[in-house]
This record gives sequence, structure tokens and C-alpha cells, in this order.
Amino acid sequence: MNSVVLNHPYTPVALQDINDKIMSQLADTSSADFSEINRLIKERDIVIRAHLSEVHGSVKEAFANHELDINNKLRDLAQNLRDSTKDEVTRIVRGKAAIKNYK
Repeated sequence: MNSVVLNHPYTPVALQDINDKIMSQLADTSSADFSEINRLIKERDIVIRAHLSEVHGSVKEAFANHELDINNKLRDLAQNLRDSTKDEVTRIVRGKAAIKNYK
């Protein structure tokens, strides 16, 4: 998970703090608080929107392009987490069904 970089040269300090909190949550997905991650992602969106309204010109465009890439990475990461959780739940359900067959 640590291979995902959420900061870039145009990242404001407030956003860096949120990104660091997200990455610390994702460092160990077995103990991650997904409701906290969701809250941080929503807070991240608010900070990004506020920053976009404060910057102009080429800085705004560069920031937006970098954030688009990072948002795509976060989306892919969330989909992978969802898929692995779904697979784990499926294995548990099948395991319980198999145990019932042997009783």
C-alpha cells in the first residue's frame, strides 16, 4: 500500500496532513478503520475544492491534473480493497457451509 503517493509538488499543507492520515490507515488494511478513511476522503475533497477556488492559471491546472491522477489511484485502491473483502467474505461463507455439511 505504501507505493501509492498522494502528495505532489502542488499539494497544500492541509491536504498533506489528510493524505498522511489516509496512508497511515491504509498501511495495515487488517486494522484499518474504513469509516475513518471515508471521512478523510470526504475531508480531502473539501480541501481540494477550497484550494481550487484559491489558485488560478497554470498552478490551478497543474494541481487539478495531479489530483485527478491521485483520485484515480485512490479509486483503484478502494476497488481492490472492496474486491479482497468480498473474496474474504465469500470464503468465510463457503467455509461455514462446508462445516455444516460435515456435522
